[in-house]
Amino acid sequence: MAALTAAIANLKGGVGKSTTTVMLADGLAYYYGMNVLVIDLDPQANSSQMLLTEQGVQAASDQGKGTHHLLASFMAGKPPSAAPFVMPNAVTLEELRLAEAQDRRQGWISSLPAHPQLRLRELSLEEEWYGKSGTPTTLADALAKHFREAFAPLQSIYDIILLDCPPHLSPLARAGLALADAYITPTIADSVSTWGTKQFSDWVGKFIAPDLPSRNFVLITRFRDTKYARQVASDLREIYLKDRWFGPTIPESVHVLNAMDRAALDSYNTLRGKYAGVTGDVRRLAERFTDFMTQRTGVTWQKVRD
Repeated sequence: MAALTAAIANLKGGVGKSTTTVMLADGLAYYYGMNVLVIDLDPQANSSQMLLTEQGVQAASDQGKGTHHLLASFMAGKPPSAAPFVMPNAVTLEELRLAEAQDRRQGWISSLPAHPQLRLRELSLEEEWYGKSGTPTTLADALAKHFREAFAPLQSIYDIILLDCPPHLSPLARAGLALADAYITPTIADSVSTWGTKQFSDWVGKFIAPDLPSRNFVLITRFRDTKYARQVASDLREIYLKDRWFGPTIPESVHVLNAMDRAALDSYNTLRGKYAGVTGDVRRLAERFTDFMTQRTGVTWQKVRD
């Protein structure tokens, strides 16, 4: 069975895309034993840093791993292949590490990490491409074709591929969106984020996925339980995005921020230790998204842990 590829994306920055990516990766690996690949296409490299630490991101780059090296491969005209650039171990949870050590793996996370160097590599590519009379659209199409072929051999290895996309529509971002089977849209319950979410929905629906409503999983993040926020959330569900799947509302919490801070590359924590105070939110996110996956693929997933 080919892996489902889900793009975590929104035109509005600061809505929790990278946090959602890591929470979902941990939840699917822990509760359902899925083999997850996180591909970071955002030069800010936030999800990569959350999984690997800042030192780990730099070490990966020094080893020739990461999306900026994949982009360099494209620029050099090399055959499409993503496997050499993947970090096979991006696990932060002690339960997953112990199961692997006991030769009974139940859930795993790998990473094709980003690095700040990605933005410079992307700029160089754009200058080179446009200098040869190319356009942003032809570059996005060429990158999507290269990535689709590069990721194809990974489809049978992983159960799900999560693409952490940048908050804009550069050719690289558009290539990532073009690869997705599903779109995860984190948003905050405020007017500015709602506007960005509506813009993203309209653009993707017009240019990439006309059937977006059936492929769209919306997640309200950093929720403050106020009358205003409740009204915005209600409008999202009942008016603006009434035909989408909605995940659980993720509260604004210092626990979520603390969970994303990995002390060192060789440090691990239990799920309950890492997500102290928000474990239930991680579980509900994994459960709801697994229901969405089943609706998309027809495959029913069973829990391996409670």
